[in-house]
Amino acid sequence: MQMPSLSTEQWLISIAAVFTAGFFAVAIYQPGVFDPEPDWDVSDGCLGGLDHADVGISEHYHPNLKVIVDGQQLPIDPNTGIDQTGCREGMRWIHVHDASDSGFTRLHIETPSKMNVPLGAFFEIWDRQGGPKLMGPDDKTFDVNRNGVSDWENLTYPSQSTEKAMTSSKSTSWKTMTTSS
Repeated sequence: MQMPSLSTEQWLISIAAVFTAGFFAVAIYQPGVFDPEPDWDVSDGCLGGLDHADVGISEHYHPNLKVIVDGQQLPIDPNTGIDQTGCREGMRWIHVHDASDSGFTRLHIETPSKMNVPLGAFFEIWDRQGGPKLMGPDDKTFDVNRNGVSDWENLTYPSQSTEKAMTSSKSTSWKTMTTSS
């Protein structure tokens, strides 16, 4: 049996159809392959300071954060991430200027390029200044909730400036992030 000959256009359409089907198969069965990796280096980034050149700011946004452990809110100190060891007289790319009476603290995220900033990078910065050990022993379990829906994928995506993130914990069960508009 002889195969029918195809014109150039038919070949191109066939190839495009195969690639499109492949793309949709990957998107459906392995969607994580398209997710950007979190940029954990943001916790080491420094704006200005004694030992760092001014890298410039391309992205600047302000998500709000509230941390609750065992029903008690943990206050985030003013100037967290400012003038730290390794960033003297400068600011980390994620920092806090002042505390808020609303319970939510405004994080300042200022990076030299568009980056995938994980919430955990702020906890690394806070920990350097004596903040709580939120990423502690193995007896804690984590869950991410966005508007009451379990949603791990959005933990590491940059927050919109209007979002409010609430981190809460019970002794062995953590609610790592709940956002509301």
